[in-house]
Amino acid sequence: MSCINYTTRTEGQTKINTIIWSVPNFINLLENKTTREFRTEKSKDPMIELTESRFQLKMQFLGRDNDIIEIYYMSPTAVFLKSILTICLKRFEERSIVIKEYHTVHANKWQYLATLFKRDIASYDGRDIFLLSDGSLRLKFQFIVSNDIRVDRSYVPETQLSHDFENLLQNGLFSDVIMKSAEGVEFKVHKAVLASRSAVLKAHFEHNTKECHTNILESPLDTDVLREVLTFIYSDNAPSVVESPERLLAAADYYQLSRLKSLCEEALHKKLTVENAIETLQLADLHSANTLKQLTLEFIKDGQAKLVTKTEGWAKVKSVELIKRIYEYIMADDIDADIK
Repeated sequence: MSCINYTTRTEGQTKINTIIWSVPNFINLLENKTTREFRTEKSKDPMIELTESRFQLKMQFLGRDNDIIEIYYMSPTAVFLKSILTICLKRFEERSIVIKEYHTVHANKWQYLATLFKRDIASYDGRDIFLLSDGSLRLKFQFIVSNDIRVDRSYVPETQLSHDFENLLQNGLFSDVIMKSAEGVEFKVHKAVLASRSAVLKAHFEHNTKECHTNILESPLDTDVLREVLTFIYSDNAPSVVESPERLLAAADYYQLSRLKSLCEEALHKKLTVENAIETLQLADLHSANTLKQLTLEFIKDGQAKLVTKTEGWAKVKSVELIKRIYEYIMADDIDADIK
């Protein structure tokens, strides 16, 4: 069972809620592959439940081996707050993980705060990086609530901009360009929107090109992928990024959509396993996904190299350059140690 220490103090127009969340034997919790979520428990003191509304906390474990830990919080009321997450380390040291400046938070909705990685909590060489001497993980949360802007009794609607722009794509109102998929399926789109979101698409309309005269833009993307890309261009959302990050990564790279590319890299990293590590590395290399490439190399180096060399993906590798890059990355620390 976890331990919660909850304190509240008031300074002028702000109320500071400090929560120390200690989770004992945290590595054992991570190694339990059936555990996918872990939450703080409500107070067993009925007087506290009646007199105080408290923030709730939870962790979600992602990845095949619980390699990723996402941390969320939930406010009992709508507030305007600043949130700070700190890791408590050995020898009374602390390390700030994330600081989110003041923003509006709605009541009783889980809010994403931060991501931790299993490799940073306890490494395979036996070093406990984020754990205390007793093996517990201790997190300190500070929720600084401002009373200068009162939102507790008013409802502030969420922005409709992305929804309205997506509707513009769906109904094709005032469209001035036809964009065709590889199969010839047509989408009614708008030059200004395309040009403002993608430098590649902008180039089609800046010069004396065929598209300027015909107002028809042909895409090499399949219909489903093009529909997803256009949805992102108009709404900044990518509903299918979790289901098909590989195809969307290629499309994002082709049209230079950096945020979509980052979303795909994140989704692929969450799906990373020993079996698909080589394919993921090749994909990252092909589409210049440098963050994903670095994370995949770290994954292979972090005690997985021998297992990776026994996979089907490794057996199919034909690039000597790729094998050389993996070898150099894995051996880098050993070489540095020999030099020293």
